[in-house]
Amino acid sequence: MTPTFHSAIQNKVLHLRFGQPGLRNLMDDAWFDALEAHLAQADADPAVRVVLLSAEGDAFCAGANLKSVQHGLLAEGYDKSALSRLLQRLTRFGKPLVAAVHGLAIGGGSTLLLHCDFVYAAQGTRFQLPFARLGLVPEFGSSYLLPLSAGMRLASQIVLLGEPFDAETALRAGLVTQVTPEGQALAHARQTAEALAQLAPAPVAAAKRLLRQGHAAALQAALAAEGEALQASLQSPELAEAVTAFIEKRAPDFARF
Repeated sequence: MTPTFHSAIQNKVLHLRFGQPGLRNLMDDAWFDALEAHLAQADADPAVRVVLLSAEGDAFCAGANLKSVQHGLLAEGYDKSALSRLLQRLTRFGKPLVAAVHGLAIGGGSTLLLHCDFVYAAQGTRFQLPFARLGLVPEFGSSYLLPLSAGMRLASQIVLLGEPFDAETALRAGLVTQVTPEGQALAHARQTAEALAQLAPAPVAAAKRLLRQGHAAALQAALAAEGEALQASLQSPELAEAVTAFIEKRAPDFARF
C-alpha cells in the first residue's frame, strides 16, 4: 500500500502527518522513500524553516511492517536501500525537526525520534525497541545515539530486554524533550516549531550543524555497522521464527537457537 503523508505549510513550518492510522503508520520501503522525499523537498524549500512530524490515529508509528520486512527490506543491500537513503537524509537535514508523539512509538517509531531536535510526547505514550524479541538489531543509528543520550545502563535495558516503557522513561533516555498531558503534545510541538521559524534561519542551521558535527563520523560508522548486522538478521532463522509467530499470533520460541 502506498504510504500517505499529509503536508501543509503554515508560518514557515511544514507539518508532515503520517496518514495511515488503520495500519498504525507502519514503516516499509515505500514509507522510507516517501518521508525522504518530503524531507528533501523541505530542506531545499526556502519557504520552509522547520519541519513538524506528527501522526493520525491512535499511534505515532508502530515500527516496521513485519509481513513485508523479511523479503522486502534491504533487498538490494543496505547501501542501495530506502532505509539508507532516509537515514542519510536525516543525518544531514539542515533545518530543525520537531515531533509530536502519542499512542505507540515502536521500533523505528522510537529510533526515528533520535534524529529530531525536539520531541514532545503525550503522557500515555508507550515506547518499545523490541528488536531482540523479533530476531532483529537496532537501526536508525540507535546503537550509537541511544547510549549517547541515555547512558549505557538504560540503553542496555531498553534495547536488550526490548520491553515497553513509558514516556517518563523515554524522557530519562533522551528520546523526548518534554512529556505533556494527553492531547497536548502537538500543541507544544507546534509552539516550538513556530518559535524556531521566527528566528534567523542561517544561524539556526549553523547551530544545529555545530551541535551534531562532533558525532557525525561515529554516527556514520554506526549506521554502516547496523546495516551489515541488519542484512544478516534478515536472513536469520530467528527472524523467520519471529515473523511466523507474528502471523500465527503467538509468542516466538527461540529455545532451539
